[in-house]
Amino acid sequence: MSNSTKDTSRLNRCGWSSFRPQLFLNEPGRKSRDLGSAFIRLLKDYSKGKQVLELCCGAGKLLIQLARQGYDVVGLDLSRKMLEVCRREVEKEPESVRKRIRLVWEDMCTFELKETYHFIILEDDGFGYLLTQEEQLACLRRVGMHLSSPGLFFLSCKTPDLELACQGSYEYDPLLQIKKEACKWDTIDEHGNKRTVEEGFERRKLTYPCELELLLEIAGLEALHRWGDLDRNPFTDPSKQTYNYLIRKKEHRRLG
Repeated sequence: MSNSTKDTSRLNRCGWSSFRPQLFLNEPGRKSRDLGSAFIRLLKDYSKGKQVLELCCGAGKLLIQLARQGYDVVGLDLSRKMLEVCRREVEKEPESVRKRIRLVWEDMCTFELKETYHFIILEDDGFGYLLTQEEQLACLRRVGMHLSSPGLFFLSCKTPDLELACQGSYEYDPLLQIKKEACKWDTIDEHGNKRTVEEGFERRKLTYPCELELLLEIAGLEALHRWGDLDRNPFTDPSKQTYNYLIRKKEHRRLG
């Protein structure tokens, strides 16, 4: 583990300290499998390497699927509790999968892992947990430091939606572009009875594509592709909010 600083107060600012990480294991299995399949196709199409870093790895659903397919994956997260849940999930896998996974407790704005990666992933709008442009830029610069040459970075973001300010379940600051959303977790038992087990909030920063592209430029990165979904369809429907970038280090060409 590196000696980098870790701003764990971000967990409180984003609302993550109000949830039990185990709840994230209740997400539909099909959604998880579809996510894994999409990234495996992406890696096969765009990356020749096997070294992968996942930022905000959470409960490990994606990194475990990548390790099953022969990728060596480092999972990074700022939440110790989430990493512990992830570690328990990894321990359920056979040795051939476990040996391909390493988990690190790090801040994605300051991490220093002393190695580079063929592919870095920050999906499911984990970038939104960086609530200032300073944090966003710090993260992008760290990504650039850890990308091999050539290496690629997949980033998922959400664009602001002016209608958020009119919805009762949201608080939205249009100046800072930060959305605070009331969240509720329900469980359903074998008899179909629903029970609310957690209530809290989640706060994320929303980012326009033009803002992100400027941040990439400042960080020495550039976009190769912008997609509207993991099937790589064009981002043509802003109402869907989520957009995805495939990014690389900016090429520096000599003059003359």
